[in-house]
Amino acid sequence: MLIKLFTLAFVSITLSGCLSSSPKPAVIIVEKSINQQNIDETRLESKSEVIEESKKTTSKKEVSTKSWDIPVTGKVVKTFSKKHQGLTFNTKPGQAVRAIRDGVVTYSGDNIKGHGKMITIKHPLGFYSSYTQNQNLNVGNGDEVKKGQIIALTGNHNFYFEMKKFKAPINPLKYLK
Repeated sequence: MLIKLFTLAFVSITLSGCLSSSPKPAVIIVEKSINQQNIDETRLESKSEVIEESKKTTSKKEVSTKSWDIPVTGKVVKTFSKKHQGLTFNTKPGQAVRAIRDGVVTYSGDNIKGHGKMITIKHPLGFYSSYTQNQNLNVGNGDEVKKGQIIALTGNHNFYFEMKKFKAPINPLKYLK
């Protein structure tokens, strides 16, 4: 009898919470696109036009927080996979390499695992970005960088770019626009 009473009380309390008129917290839905289009000069030029147009009506800070920047101008020649954990861009020597988002440089140096001159940046929320196969590095360890800032110049090899969430590799095309 006592068990039935406790069961009835538990069910009543549970259901009263479902039927109450108190406001529920908002649900935020995050869409992760897997659009794997080539990132080329045409796409970058149209993005630049949108940013220039937006500067007339909004501040640069508002525009820059809407997406992550593309690190270099060039066609993606190899996309993310289990064996290739980044993007390879067809680039020419001396092209500007830009930070994809604000962050702090955690590594700036030479010749890590055959990647040539490399920069790694820590971004908010556990994201990291790595920029490899560079000829010149414009930032050093501990430097704070801003989104779009030129951090390096590409080298003789195709530019290679990786992103990680904490230590796990992630597909950069899901974030770059």
